[in-house]
Amino acid sequence: MKPGRETRGAGGKEYRSRLRIYVDILESVSSQGAARVTMIMRDANLPYDRVVKYLDELVSRGLLERRDEGQPLYFLTVRGSKFLEEFRRFEALARAFGLKP
Repeated sequence: MKPGRETRGAGGKEYRSRLRIYVDILESVSSQGAARVTMIMRDANLPYDRVVKYLDELVSRGLLERRDEGQPLYFLTVRGSKFLEEFRRFEALARAFGLKP
C-alpha cells in the first residue's frame, strides 16, 4: 500500500482524499517532466474521466500547465512544484508526530 492510503470497509477498498489524488497526479507529472493523460492515469491509478476532471482542476489552480501538442501534455508549474515541496514537508512533520497525513 502506498503511503497516505488507508484501507476502508470490510472489502479492503482503498480510500484516497482529494488532496492525496492531487499529490499523486502532481508527483506523476513531476517524475516525468511532462506527462500525457495515459501515463498519469496509470501512475495515479485513476480512470480517464476522473483524471481529466482532476487535471482540469489542477490547471485552473495554476499547479499544472497544459499544452496541446497533438495530445495534451501536462507540465508542473513553479507553483505546483512549490505545493509538492510544502506537502512533503507537512507529510514528514505529521509522520514525526505519529499521524497519517
